[in-house]
Amino acid sequence: MAPKLFTEVVLEFFIYALIGWLWETSLAAVKQRKFVDTGFLLGPITPIYGFGVIGVIHLLRPWQHHLIWLFVLATILVSALEYLTGSILEILFHIKWWNYENVPGNIQGRIALPISLFWGICCVLIIRFVQPEVVKLISWLTQFGFILPVVLIALASFDFGFTLANLQSFRQKLERLNLAIEERRNQLSSDVADLKTDVHESWADFLKRKPQLQARLTNLNFGQRHLLRSFPNLRTDNADVTKRLDEIKELIAALLKRD
Repeated sequence: MAPKLFTEVVLEFFIYALIGWLWETSLAAVKQRKFVDTGFLLGPITPIYGFGVIGVIHLLRPWQHHLIWLFVLATILVSALEYLTGSILEILFHIKWWNYENVPGNIQGRIALPISLFWGICCVLIIRFVQPEVVKLISWLTQFGFILPVVLIALASFDFGFTLANLQSFRQKLERLNLAIEERRNQLSSDVADLKTDVHESWADFLKRKPQLQARLTNLNFGQRHLLRSFPNLRTDNADVTKRLDEIKELIAALLKRD
């Protein structure tokens, strides 16, 4: 790949990854009425958007002036990318990060027809209206030469490595916190039956009464809490963890106050 083309592709990737992050974060902020960083990584990029648009720009170039074909092929391309990404992440980490099971026309909850059609329309609009402006921006950014794309790749690589390291223990920590919730339920049932405590006892008070449990519990680190905030509807292959995510978040908050 020629240096000029390499620079342009890298910059296109990061620009659209940033646009994707802004889109999802803004949508979540409107729904939840507060800022929510929806990114998989710590930095303000969502890579799947970058890869998806890069694929549409460069792989579908012969059809960019035929709107129907562009729409159809873009829909197929981005749907395949989303399905493949979801499948790989589930296989590697045993966690389902997004779920379209409640959307009509879904396939295993990884993709859904209405969502795919929406992305197809977005791709057409991007090619017709956004990409010409992005080309102008890249033309200006290339004055920094090879340095900018290399720096961006280095930062993203560090971010990806940090996130990957956190993912290795993310599911295991969730399962340990779930066991603590089970232990608390059993203990509260016993204590309430013996009139030793209030059924509505908070996690903070419970942990004070059980210093041994508190001592052996390890909270999620910053990167892992970021993942839990970014994907509030994630599902693991442990049904109890998925069912008790809200309780796990309460325990995490209590442990955070302890620390």
